[in-house]
Amino acid sequence: MPTFKIKLHTKRPLKSGLFGIVLQIVHNRKPTTISLGYECSLADWDKEKGIFKRTYKGYQTKNRILRKVMDKVDTIMDEFRLSNKPFSIDLFRKHFINAEVKTHLLELIDIIANEFHQLDKISSRDIYRTLKNRIIAFQGSKKEIPFTDIDKRFLERFEFFLRTDGVNDGGIKHYLKYIRSIYNRAIERGYAKEENYPFTTARNKNGYSFSHLKSTATPRAISIEEMDRIKQMDISLYPKLQQAHLYLLFSYYTRGMNFTDMAYLKWTDIYNGRIHYTRSKTKGTFNISVSDNIQNILDQFLPKINDYIFPILSDFHQSAAQQKNRINKCRRKFNTDLKEIAKICAIEANLTSYVIRHTFATTLKQKNVDIAKISESLGHSDINTTKAYLKNFENSELDKLDELL
Repeated sequence: MPTFKIKLHTKRPLKSGLFGIVLQIVHNRKPTTISLGYECSLADWDKEKGIFKRTYKGYQTKNRILRKVMDKVDTIMDEFRLSNKPFSIDLFRKHFINAEVKTHLLELIDIIANEFHQLDKISSRDIYRTLKNRIIAFQGSKKEIPFTDIDKRFLERFEFFLRTDGVNDGGIKHYLKYIRSIYNRAIERGYAKEENYPFTTARNKNGYSFSHLKSTATPRAISIEEMDRIKQMDISLYPKLQQAHLYLLFSYYTRGMNFTDMAYLKWTDIYNGRIHYTRSKTKGTFNISVSDNIQNILDQFLPKINDYIFPILSDFHQSAAQQKNRINKCRRKFNTDLKEIAKICAIEANLTSYVIRHTFATTLKQKNVDIAKISESLGHSDINTTKAYLKNFENSELDKLDELL
């Protein structure tokens, strides 16, 4: 009879530097492996027991899954014995892949969140944790949600719950796309069956569709005149707002660079008279000329204290969690200071870091720059996104025409 063991596949390291976890089957002295879809370092793996060590974050949840894998093996082998069928690797593999492990939705969300935590991807981890809290609020006391329960009706009811909770179409689409991603992973790992897939596909025209959910941006911008008042503000009268004023102008002059990207910007990102950076949100690359306005702002942060240009991050902030917490704290302070600046400059709009990016785009539009060039400067992959940014401007121009009647 064959023997089975869960082990670390140390012969083939992954791109991440970790090793895949596999189910090893030895039959007639010939070993075969089936990937279990997890990875681990040598230091966090208990070779003798074939489980994660306590040093691995989320080890308890992962080890429960590994125990279920071995239960699954026992069930398949019992079927072989009862049917008196001779054992074959191909037949076992077929049964193993098609058999559904009793892992429910919330448990898999925990697993995925822990995986991102292990990779120090804190933002991705938090997205899944937020989704889990939404689902718990939706389901009430029901703690286990089998993947067989996730059908079109379940998704429609969850959409209705989110809508009544004040979530707009864009937010609903965001949550449901993550559920779709989780379901895809469940199929890959053998926790759900492909024939039960609840979303619309070429084969399943009657599944849940995102087509009715319209993601519309809510563009906000201040006028050229209001932006001029900010530029001309005598900031020497308000020393506590000086840093926020510089951040605001830098974002504006660098095509609406967002606060997170400003935080990560280093002196080494500036060379040959240009700023080179990758936007954290979209991974789009930017190459911006250092204008006189930008250089004047950069000079305010000399001499160099550390690798970062702005005093948001420092060498102290090593982990992704530390960096995220620090950036969020500084962003809150920045937005608070922007409200003070708006008040001083007699600007009624709710001035935020988000508004600055829209103001950059709207200013270009008002100065008759082609929309395709505005889209490229913002790093949009779809020109319709840019059009949504500029919608408010177009409406205001139409309002002026109405006044002529």
